[in-house]
Amino acid sequence: MAPDHQGHRRDQLKAAAMKLYWPVGLTLEMPGRTGYGPQLERLLTEYAQQIVSPGTQVTIGWMEKTSSLLSSHFLGMLNDVWVTRDILHAQEAGYDGAIIGPHWDPGLYAAREAATIPVAGPLESSIMLAQTLGRRFAVLTVHEGYVPMIERSLRIYGAESRAITRRPVRRFGMTYENIVEALEGRSDDFLRAFTQTSLECIEDGADVIIAGGQLFGPVFQKHGYFSVADTGVPVVEVSACGLKVLESLVSLRRTARLRKSEHVNAPFRTPPAADVARALRDFDMDHRSQYV
Repeated sequence: MAPDHQGHRRDQLKAAAMKLYWPVGLTLEMPGRTGYGPQLERLLTEYAQQIVSPGTQVTIGWMEKTSSLLSSHFLGMLNDVWVTRDILHAQEAGYDGAIIGPHWDPGLYAAREAATIPVAGPLESSIMLAQTLGRRFAVLTVHEGYVPMIERSLRIYGAESRAITRRPVRRFGMTYENIVEALEGRSDDFLRAFTQTSLECIEDGADVIIAGGQLFGPVFQKHGYFSVADTGVPVVEVSACGLKVLESLVSLRRTARLRKSEHVNAPFRTPPAADVARALRDFDMDHRSQYV
């Protein structure tokens, strides 16, 4: 292709609307959690559109089925496979990039390897950004079972030395009902519990708090909660970080042709498309999700 045609193609890509896919890793009915799924979809969509640039489109994707107990390595792995499948289908449907859900990046490396479009992890993205904002961070999460998973991610990402040394990942007392009550303005239990545990982390050396929960963004926006009490410590919301990092990766792919490494030793080298398609057929996973 002649240089002037290459430049014209890049201009076309820059001008095209960016389409991002956000599969939250749960079913719309959210069994065992809350029946607030449809409202959360609307709120997450509105929140995402506030975070991304004008013209960027974000689609929320739900699972057709869920193993529910995502703190289990085995049951969580089943969810990861379906999330990766949906991201591959989103790629086929013309989406430019995808963000992993839930907040501790389950299945991130598998999805990043399998897809050719950029795939961002909310935890990975927030950890990268937290290191530009302060000296030591802590991660608050919603379930005790997620604590060892996030601690493992800190080791994989090479970020242990930038987290507080004592209990860098902590559960705070909340329920999905607390989130709904906070969104509806009926209770501030969610924010009070988050603040209490954040202050304990700050006492142990944290000067940045990462909010580990992909549903938290609309709550923080509604209540203007962007830092912890009067400490000056910023609250890093994982979904916002994941969306903006993803948007940047797609933009750099378009303008600077920046892509993942396909070297033979690269961890995210794309497997042969025929092998992926065959595996999806063999495991009866090649039908398109209604949410993609």
